[in-house]
Amino acid sequence: MIAMVLAAGLGTRLRPLTERVPKPALPLLGTTLLENNLRLLARAGVSEAVVNAHHLPHAVARVAREAAERLGLRVHLSFEAPEVLGTGGALVAARPLLDRGEPFFLVNGDVLCDLDPARALAAHRASGAATTMVLRPMPPGAPFGAVETDDAGRVVRIAGHGGDGRATASWLFTGVHVLGAAIFDVLPPAGESCVNRQGHAQLVARGAHVHAHVEAGGRWSDVGTPERYVEANLDLLEGRYDLPAPLGAAVEHAPGVFVDPSAVVEPGSVLAGPCFVGANVRVRASARIGPRAVLLGGADCAGAVQDGVVAPGATVAPDAVVHGTLAT
Repeated sequence: MIAMVLAAGLGTRLRPLTERVPKPALPLLGTTLLENNLRLLARAGVSEAVVNAHHLPHAVARVAREAAERLGLRVHLSFEAPEVLGTGGALVAARPLLDRGEPFFLVNGDVLCDLDPARALAAHRASGAATTMVLRPMPPGAPFGAVETDDAGRVVRIAGHGGDGRATASWLFTGVHVLGAAIFDVLPPAGESCVNRQGHAQLVARGAHVHAHVEAGGRWSDVGTPERYVEANLDLLEGRYDLPAPLGAAVEHAPGVFVDPSAVVEPGSVLAGPCFVGANVRVRASARIGPRAVLLGGADCAGAVQDGVVAPGATVAPDAVVHGTLAT
């Protein structure tokens, strides 16, 4: 089975971090956002994946290839230049690889979740739908456009687009789709487009069945802001996701204190678990790390970090305190 992970976005809400690291390649403890998504798909039986790239494409390609090798997947790269094609345009560009007469997965590359896509695939096949959107309850006050459904479990509108059917519930879209060839019938044959507004919504408007598969359990995050990036790292550190521990080569030196072998931890520093010290990090003698602290690859920390994350390559001065935030 084949899938596609959308990894071409600019990551504007995470600047300046994403000016040097593309969002799908952002580290989450000892792994990356992209590798987590590929692992999720592999767990559902996917053996091939298409990954599109636009912003810092060579970094995306490197991370995709390395992750695919570790997971035993075959990976195809779809490079978008000079303009990004959007979620729908990306699908159309990759159609020769994806359209094999069988359903395939499409996953937004900035999502971290622990749902089982295999359940969505089974529901899609049982429903006979043209496409399926994987949904979950909408958190109060969440800034996301709602997916509206009827009593039969059909999608009737997506952020106001679609048909005129009577909606009885509103949901959050997880960024996980199960798609059939019908999606290509409604997307423009070239240029930028959106798989939700010009894909699913157009199918609904034409009377096609877009199935709503609800996953109410587990955890989910749109890792698109500094706050949610910090939250994702700390949640993974504390084992809040039903995912393999993403610790990379890190070794537990003391209860809850995980340190990569390439890191340098100077005598005099204090590390309190749970905390994670990534590859090539330097922890200075004056540093006070944890609890709930993550220092990512190449960071240099001489200050205090608690309930926070130090971005790759960032420096924390001796008198600085990182608390509940992202240091870039």
